[in-house]
Amino acid sequence: MASSIPRASAMTPTLHARVALVADHATVAPGQSFKAGLRIDHDRGWHTYWANPGDSGLATRFDWTLPEGASAGAIEWPLPERLAAAGLTNFGYSDALLLPATLRVPATAAPGSRFRATLRARWLICEETCIPDEATLALDLPVAATARPSSEAAAFADAAARVPVAPHAPSGHSWRDATHVATQIDDADAMLRGATRIEVFPLTPQIVTSTRIEARLGPDGALRFRHPASEYFDRMPARVDWVIGAQGEDGRWRALQLSLPADDARTP
Repeated sequence: MASSIPRASAMTPTLHARVALVADHATVAPGQSFKAGLRIDHDRGWHTYWANPGDSGLATRFDWTLPEGASAGAIEWPLPERLAAAGLTNFGYSDALLLPATLRVPATAAPGSRFRATLRARWLICEETCIPDEATLALDLPVAATARPSSEAAAFADAAARVPVAPHAPSGHSWRDATHVATQIDDADAMLRGATRIEVFPLTPQIVTSTRIEARLGPDGALRFRHPASEYFDRMPARVDWVIGAQGEDGRWRALQLSLPADDARTP
């Protein structure tokens, strides 16, 4: 486990990865919000986990130490991939990854001072075996009257394009039948226009199995899918959260996050 606090520009070797704490601004202004995040370059064949890790694993955790009056938002999870290992299907990331969060500079920060933040990040990294790891990383940015973007701004823009956005008041529902969980999302054709491939991930854990969900747009514009319930399924919660990934003709992905009402026995 890493014990030193490296400079933001350095990549720190960890167990089967290299990590760094980076920001989308080189200087920040009083009261400003900006993005900071953990970059993870995984060794080939190794992966870390999404907010819902799937059949096994643990999601990466952030613990921030910030100046008085500053705040940090939750991890803004990019669209994951399905990862098969030892008969299990997990949700996570391999190769290069940037996990962003939104930080706010105190309104009382004075130009000419420094904004200093420390992140303790903890994750589980796996190939055939899984190893817990962590790093403590520091961010030290000048405070100025006018903020200035950093050389990492484009990387954060790319990551933001893969972070799910919530459409306004989505219409639809999820329900359980004898062995499966079914979902209908109304007017999905407008949200998924131009998609050549659709991937569905359950953000709510232990509802359905983690294998690939076959989702299809109907002639009425609704997206429907029915998938086996998880072996850990107990009962439907009041709402189920889904992440829908849509790949366009240019190969780029965009993602939606939908929270739908749910119950144990309902038909469309």
